[in-house]
Amino acid sequence: MKKKTILLIMIVILLAVLGLWKYYKTTKKEEKVYSTIEIHKKQGNGYIEAKGKVEVNDMISVFVDKPLKVKEIFVKEGDYVEKGQILMTFDDLSKNKLLRSMEKEKLQLQKLRRNYEIEKSLEKIGGASLNSLKDMREEIRLHELTLEELNEDFRKTASEILSPANGTISSLTAQENYLVNTDSPLLKIADLSNIKIVLEIPEYNVRYLKLGEKLSLAPEIFEEKESFSGEIIRIGKIAKVSSITSENILEVEVKPLEEIPYIVPGFKVSARIQLQGDKEEKRILIPKTALLEENGSFYVFLVGEEQKVSKIVVEAEILSGKEAAILKGLKEGDIIISNPDVSLKEGDRILDSNKKDQ
Repeated sequence: MKKKTILLIMIVILLAVLGLWKYYKTTKKEEKVYSTIEIHKKQGNGYIEAKGKVEVNDMISVFVDKPLKVKEIFVKEGDYVEKGQILMTFDDLSKNKLLRSMEKEKLQLQKLRRNYEIEKSLEKIGGASLNSLKDMREEIRLHELTLEELNEDFRKTASEILSPANGTISSLTAQENYLVNTDSPLLKIADLSNIKIVLEIPEYNVRYLKLGEKLSLAPEIFEEKESFSGEIIRIGKIAKVSSITSENILEVEVKPLEEIPYIVPGFKVSARIQLQGDKEEKRILIPKTALLEENGSFYVFLVGEEQKVSKIVVEAEILSGKEAAILKGLKEGDIIISNPDVSLKEGDRILDSNKKDQ
């Protein structure tokens, strides 16, 4: 009898443990993870987020006037160079050839001028004609012109190429021991002192933008944890297809208003454009994703004690961009779920993704 009682007690305890375990498992399963935000009042009329990349305003192309033979190249694509730095040198063959030709012309001119002076003396005593003097003057002038052309050609014959600005070598076509093509640039330098950022703005958001509008830039090099100020200086007029989203976009050019360290052409940048409305007073703005709609009314989920949620009906004004203004129903300091779904119910307990310890 005693053994049966002990066995019965053990079965009851086991069933109780299994029941508790099942309840705990069911309860935890129902606790979904959501993101939450604390509400604060702020100015603005919503915001637009956009992606873009860094480009240069000024791409410097370096040419030469003559098909010179490259002797040595000191840089490669992607190198950063400073103004005045030697980029490449050329073979001295062309210059040496010109120097020899110039020397020959100088000697010939000296000889012609001596002969001309002798001819002038002879003409005075009737030993030479005026026509012969005229011919000699013309010959001297022809050689003077030839020497001037050689001098001009010599000045155009470069011995080396110096960088015209600080920047990055974006392309390099010249090769050592080959003649350069005078119709094509030897190299191109991206002037890093004059950069711009080009954003892709979906066509349905372009109507909210204005020239001179300020925005914040978050380069991906900083993992979008640091932001810098910028200003819209140009809004494109021709639609393009985005290479990222495949939707129609306009390119918007942005000028950074402060130096962005480590930035180079090709880097990706995220931007948030805070749209300014007619109203200057601060008001409650929340993400549109926090709003749910039911029977023509908007509602949000308010997070209370023990992470339990309450369904709150609100009056909302849908703004451009990704925010909505709450006219009634919420106050500063309230905490709401920013990404609710229709499966969430009044009184549900949630897990907050912003809290490490639940």
